Amino acid sequence: MKKYIIVFILFSFLGCGNEQKPLDYIARVNDTYLTKEDLAKMLPNIDNSKFTDVEQLKSIISSWVKNEILYQNAKKYHFDKNESISYKVNNYKKSLIVDSYIQFLLQSNVTVSDTEIRDYYINNRKSFMRNTDEAKVTHVVLADFEEANKIKYILLSRNAREIDKLFSKYIFETKTVRKGESLKEIDKNIFESRPRNIIGPIPSDYGYHVIEVLSRFKKGSVRQIDDVRDEILQRITQTKIQFYHNNLLDSLLLSTNFDIKQENITDWKTTL
Repeated sequence: MKKYIIVFILFSFLGCGNEQKPLDYIARVNDTYLTKEDLAKMLPNIDNSKFTDVEQLKSIISSWVKNEILYQNAKKYHFDKNESISYKVNNYKKSLIVDSYIQFLLQSNVTVSDTEIRDYYINNRKSFMRNTDEAKVTHVVLADFEEANKIKYILLSRNAREIDKLFSKYIFETKTVRKGESLKEIDKNIFESRPRNIIGPIPSDYGYHVIEVLSRFKKGSVRQIDDVRDEILQRITQTKIQFYHNNLLDSLLLSTNFDIKQENITDWKTTL
């Protein structure tokens, strides 16, 4: 999100508003307008049909208004003529162009196959060994004890139709927890008490927790490939990206006419 804010500020300094009043503008500060096209360029996903976070959208628009107000007032004091700022903006624009260029190249040149993932898992099994007890759980938090208790007994009943209703009505989170990382009472019930599949309701500052323990894993056991597939994909991808980036840069350095004048660097240092 931080990068999008920086991009947004850059748009403000470059003046993303239009000189003429558009008919369907989103926001306005004096004679500067934020259009739908301008807003689309600021969104994390350029495809507006995939951007549904209304609150974040409002926040971006509000930030544009505030920054545009500040920008217009800064111009009154000629900060837009500051050569240092112009240089920084131009350099940041270059870095954005380079990032887009690299991402474009990576999309078509960096891929990871299932075979590579399987081979990596086989050759690096020890790196996926658990260093503490873990459990895979489904977890829900309710504000009301009676409601939480009702959910517990529906889960215990194993009534598939009623359980489907629960999952459509309440927000259940399925995740892997490590021993010692949860609230003390929850941690004790999952890892230290007599093994149970349904735990709770357990009170906390957040509400009443109801937990279904799907599976438990002992320290020293090895995670299955399906549990670490995303991690392996990330590892291989990062390695390939670095390799491709270095090869690309080496190739461009060999084919580009450039030089660095070391003597001028020395002369410049002596004048400081």
